Amino acid sequence: MASNNSPIKEEISRLLAFAHNKKEGGRSELFTVIVEFLEHRHTEMADNELSLMSEILTKLLNDVAMNIREKLAMRLAQDSNAPVELIIMLANDQIEVALPVLSLSRLLSDDSLIEIIRHKTVQHQLAITSRRELSPGVCRELVSIGNSKTLIMLLNNPRARIDRESFSFLVNKSRDNPPLQPPLIERPDLPKDMAAKMYQWVSDSLKQSILANFHLGEIEIDRLVTGAVKDATAEDDILTTQEKSEILLVNKLQKADRLKPSFLMKCLRQGQSSLFEIAFAKMIQVPLKIMRSLLYDRDTKTIAVVCYAAAIDRSVFMTIYQLSRTVRNLDPDLSDSEIAEVLEYYRKLDRQDVLATIEKWVAEATRGPLS
Repeated sequence: MASNNSPIKEEISRLLAFAHNKKEGGRSELFTVIVEFLEHRHTEMADNELSLMSEILTKLLNDVAMNIREKLAMRLAQDSNAPVELIIMLANDQIEVALPVLSLSRLLSDDSLIEIIRHKTVQHQLAITSRRELSPGVCRELVSIGNSKTLIMLLNNPRARIDRESFSFLVNKSRDNPPLQPPLIERPDLPKDMAAKMYQWVSDSLKQSILANFHLGEIEIDRLVTGAVKDATAEDDILTTQEKSEILLVNKLQKADRLKPSFLMKCLRQGQSSLFEIAFAKMIQVPLKIMRSLLYDRDTKTIAVVCYAAAIDRSVFMTIYQLSRTVRNLDPDLSDSEIAEVLEYYRKLDRQDVLATIEKWVAEATRGPLS
């Protein structure tokens, strides 16, 4: 909405002048004044003015006491007339502040929720799983990124609209993750053929639950399982073809001297984990199977070593670590002290030592499990 209201413009000008106060007390007072102004006048403001106020609030956020932000979030969480910019800011705050907004506010769009799922903590993801309404798109994002606890919470939300693609991923994951099995089987919207597929590996008590919940008999189970096996074989063929195509692409990029760290980042941001792994393995000349083990079965210092070998800048290394863990549904979170420790370790790495270390790991892996 355009703002042609002179009194509004004058008040905004006064607030901007007030923003030059650099004292902590002044900043806290400014935060409160802008919040109150936004709450009462945001419908009269132009988009650029709203954006400017939001930017100022974001910069002031760390100077405002946690309890003030918590009370504000509690007050606005169920306010359908609250300024959307303010709601988004609170939803991206620390979880103590964000929790009520993420759980209750209906002003958060799917795009905003997906951004938070991708870039905030596991605790933020858990808060989102408790929302009264969850669209298929948001569910897909939670499924692709979330850890086991997040996925169980999602499955226990009866209002979560989980689509077939997400159910397929969860069913396959449940084979090696038994805690996912009971909440999956209790979902009335779980497709029958997927319930039949789970029948092959769940416990006897869960087998009985499948028969009862989905009104299936042994004959229909056999029929559905046979169909699922055929589908799985077709999927394996597709994956094999896809991996061959990815290897050809990586070889072509290497010949053209275009296999760079930026390509790895692009793969991760687009969720192309297999292409990322193939490209990374090619860049540091490590067999693909061993590369995957180095990336996902060891600690952050191992990933630091392989990133250094690929000439990945220290400032980008942590992003590579977090994104690569995320696309593989592994917990990407590290404490501040852990981040500081591994960044300092990265800073001290030496290229010759790194190459010798990787050569040693490859030799060990060809003889047996990585130590």
